[in-house]
Amino acid sequence: EAARIAKRLDASVYHFHDPELIPVGLYLSERTDGAVVYDVHEDYGHKAAGREWLPSVLTPPIAYGLPRIERLAASRFDAVVSATERLGKRFMRSNKRVTTLHNFPRITDLPPRVDSKDRTSDCVLCYVGGLSELRGIYRSLELLDTLRDRDLDVELWALGPWRTDADECRANQFIRDRELEAHVEFPGYLDYEEMFRYLYGADIGLSLLDAAEFETAIPTKQFEYLYAGLPTLTTALDAAIRFLPDRFRHVVPQGDTEAAADAVEIALERAYDTTEMQRLVETEYSWEAEAEKLIELYEELCP
Repeated sequence: EAARIAKRLDASVYHFHDPELIPVGLYLSERTDGAVVYDVHEDYGHKAAGREWLPSVLTPPIAYGLPRIERLAASRFDAVVSATERLGKRFMRSNKRVTTLHNFPRITDLPPRVDSKDRTSDCVLCYVGGLSELRGIYRSLELLDTLRDRDLDVELWALGPWRTDADECRANQFIRDRELEAHVEFPGYLDYEEMFRYLYGADIGLSLLDAAEFETAIPTKQFEYLYAGLPTLTTALDAAIRFLPDRFRHVVPQGDTEAAADAVEIALERAYDTTEMQRLVETEYSWEAEAEKLIELYEELCP
């Protein structure tokens, strides 16, 4: 249905993201005069295990075969857009037009300084994004528990939807077992302005993502933290941390809760230049700055 609608539109450019739509992209490349752009956000072969609708028996062959299918199909497309340089390198032999567009936030979407959310603790840790094991919700809860064992008056705000019911049940069981009910808040998915009310009321932004799973990712959350004036506590995400100046980030070994707790205590003792943090996002790490490259690509494809 997507292919039929797209063909009827008779567009100059067809720009698609999901690997499931590669057959549609190939169809449009053959049956229309429009340029076709494949946009690669992630290492989809590596991510195959996370596609819940895939039968488990199909996951290994798809994880093996999808990267090869991607590269072969890319040779038929007019351009490839990648979210990181590392992803883009995989397609340079297949396609002469590979453009990297970093997943930075849109400045026009970022709200001005809004009233911050009220807090009941001396220290607030905040996380933005999907709630799951791979995205670090259990590491965040273990960090909270460790900090409270150190007699820190701390709470955790975890903003976002649960990925699975099993993740939510396991997290709630941990919270009950450690008697953390009064120190954790799960407000769910929030609009941007409400999300920033939480960020402006927090002290530290968490990005304790699985380093292997997200090794090629550049999480938007770290720029949202930066814009809100929060230092980031992060695992070693090679593609991402190079965009965060050392003075605004604390990198900890994955799974080392004691090291993460030490980093929190260090971060709480430091003063951060929040004006500089916001200015970095506005001048360097914004979608508006990246968009010029996409416009140039479209102008090449539609002279």
